Amino acid sequence: MANGDNEFARWGAAEFGGIPTRPSWLPGTDEYRTPEEDWARLTSRVQPFWSTRAPMADIGQNLQARYLLAAPSMAASGATPSFSQFLTDYPQTMATNPAYPAYVAGSAYQPGGLDELRRRARDAARASAQAPGIYLSEAAVGTPEWNKRAWLSSQFGPDSAQAASNQMRVANLLALQRQGGGAYRGRMADAIRNAMGNLYQQRLNVGEPRESFLDWYLSQTDPQRYEWTSS
Repeated sequence: MANGDNEFARWGAAEFGGIPTRPSWLPGTDEYRTPEEDWARLTSRVQPFWSTRAPMADIGQNLQARYLLAAPSMAASGATPSFSQFLTDYPQTMATNPAYPAYVAGSAYQPGGLDELRRRARDAARASAQAPGIYLSEAAVGTPEWNKRAWLSSQFGPDSAQAASNQMRVANLLALQRQGGGAYRGRMADAIRNAMGNLYQQRLNVGEPRESFLDWYLSQTDPQRYEWTSS
């Protein structure tokens, strides 16, 4: 089936194999805007100079990655699970404030925040590896777990046209996290993104499926993989 006939990322399909695919907490399809659309609306008045646009693009990619992983937790907390709401709740000041919303994961000020960010990324990687019908059928329709799976499948599943780019957003977000808190920026951040892009392309060149990249990255960077043990 062509992506245009079953565009999960834009919620063009209401069901897949008789199983509904759309989380019940999303607004109607005539009201829903993708993170890219919301970010474009926000930055449409930014001066079109490279020195301004380039940093904004980097910030946008990172925030969209965080939102893709946070939306189900936003809904569970009672917050409106839209990207515009996420931007409202997560300004720069909250990144260094322990009082930011609990559904935001990965800050140095949140105990276990980076571990939670990786856990959510693993959920996204699992969604990317299974057909939507199979993945969704493992949870009861309408439950919080089903709503989470419906969201992750729509954004990372094999039938999502944005699955590869969303996986790269999340992988880059994780790669940019610094041990002890904070994130790499500037030239170091650019070098990390370039390295990630090269790794992605190298895997494609040897025939690895693009939908396996996030799972592969998580396995390669698993903290337990590199723990030193005393003899």
